[in-house]
Amino acid sequence: MGLGKREDGKFITILRGKFCERVQAGTPESIERVNKIGNTVHELFHDNFTGKLIDIKTRDGEYGKTWNFHFKDKEDVYILQLSYSNSFSTAFLKMLPNIDLTKEMKVSPSVKEVDGKKKSSLFVNQDDTAIKHAYTMAEPNGMPDMEQITVKGEKVWDDTKRMEFLEAMVQKDIMPKLTEAGNVNPVATATETPATPNVAEDEINPEDIPF
Repeated sequence: MGLGKREDGKFITILRGKFCERVQAGTPESIERVNKIGNTVHELFHDNFTGKLIDIKTRDGEYGKTWNFHFKDKEDVYILQLSYSNSFSTAFLKMLPNIDLTKEMKVSPSVKEVDGKKKSSLFVNQDDTAIKHAYTMAEPNGMPDMEQITVKGEKVWDDTKRMEFLEAMVQKDIMPKLTEAGNVNPVATATETPATPNVAEDEINPEDIPF
């Protein structure tokens, strides 16, 4: 029988364009609200965070499949939990090949309204330099295009092949580098049982844009 290990760390996600951390009632500067499932929660909001990427996992939960990006800042471990295929996670995955995994990075979310639609992304800086995407529309470098499919009579953009490509890239190119740097716990497996997610049920929905 395979035994799973519970993920340790503070879960954070993105809500309303900021990093959001679930905290106990009474925490200084925390904000109380009622979430979509009717629970009263208390949260701290942050414009950015700085840390070193130490591990990457995917998990299937009650709110769907997610990415868990583990960062370490001094002695604290933060787990950035993002939907599997929304703009935030896709943007970060596209930058991973250009990130120096031996160094800390500053990560900042962005949500802007353009022509009535919310455009969301993540920005990463290292050594005061903005990290660019390794996969772009002009230079996809093997990343598949999104496909337009018909669901219940309506055409929608499907990113299944793209996400399969990015997940394979993480396993083939990124995880060996994290392991080589001594960041990943070699005992940990993809079958770990994670702690209760932070606010995954409220994360901004994926957008209907083709790139």
